[in-house]
Amino acid sequence: MAQHRDRLLPAAFVVVWSSGYLAGTVGAHSGPPLALLFWRFLLAFVVLCVLAVVTRAPWPTRPRTYLHLLVTGFLLQTVQFGPLYLGLGMGVTAGVAAMIMSACPLVVAAAAVPLFGERLTGRQWVGLTVGLAGVVISLSDRLNGGGSLAGYALTGLALLGFAAGTLYQKRFGGSVDLRTGTTVQLVAGMITTLPLAAVHGGVLLPMTTPAIGSTVWLALVNSIGGFTMLFLLLRHRSGGAATSVLYLVPPVTALLAPVVLDQTTSMTVFIGMAVSGAGVLMTVLTRRVPSGKRLLSVFRLGRSGVALDSTARQGVRFDG
Repeated sequence: MAQHRDRLLPAAFVVVWSSGYLAGTVGAHSGPPLALLFWRFLLAFVVLCVLAVVTRAPWPTRPRTYLHLLVTGFLLQTVQFGPLYLGLGMGVTAGVAAMIMSACPLVVAAAAVPLFGERLTGRQWVGLTVGLAGVVISLSDRLNGGGSLAGYALTGLALLGFAAGTLYQKRFGGSVDLRTGTTVQLVAGMITTLPLAAVHGGVLLPMTTPAIGSTVWLALVNSIGGFTMLFLLLRHRSGGAATSVLYLVPPVTALLAPVVLDQTTSMTVFIGMAVSGAGVLMTVLTRRVPSGKRLLSVFRLGRSGVALDSTARQGVRFDG
């Protein structure tokens, strides 16, 4: 049974995680992107809150813990997904968006040096450079082909929100139960997204199958199912194995996009993915120094709390 789980769980996780970019693209083109985000947060919050109450999950007891959860939620929910959905609505393809967001460990690794005194080896610095070069290669023909520069800039801002939330988690780590911790995180996302949605297209979603279907999919399958799978991966696999699975998401998203969205994917995107993936491996999987393991744990914590969505996984450390 354990062997079947170890084989099937990573594959299922990659498909589910990739589906978030596809469903996000459908939703962003079916109605106001920020309205989609608000209702996604709200639906996931209701489900997780009920789950936490029914299973009697412990809630934080210190006010400061709630403050840290709210800040983390603002960064990982609003700052990450707000610009991401706006970028998708402006024509950034699902595959390219996944590629840009996959650069998060590179940003975290670079920022951890001045912020936390992490020391990188020469091999890791080369990896950072190679990884960023891969992103440039992936975007080269898009930027020259009349694509929306604002859309790419917003997706870059989403990446910074993801990385900042991950770094905040490292600074204010704790042991909050994730059923309740991610519920509080979603509250921050809802509160901060609501006024933004009100002034950018309104908070009402059109009552169409693409709009409603994508919202339900993103809230339940990605916000809850995807992160539950990630939690299980982190519990049953090493940190390196779990994080390496995450880098299969961009190519799978790019492969599914022509089928699901009728979006074309150029060869430069795949070349860039390969280059960036090599850079990421050089950066986060090196075993020369202890700081490499610390960097892996930083990214692991960031992904487990990234509630692009939110989820409940007891026993995993979450910032508090």
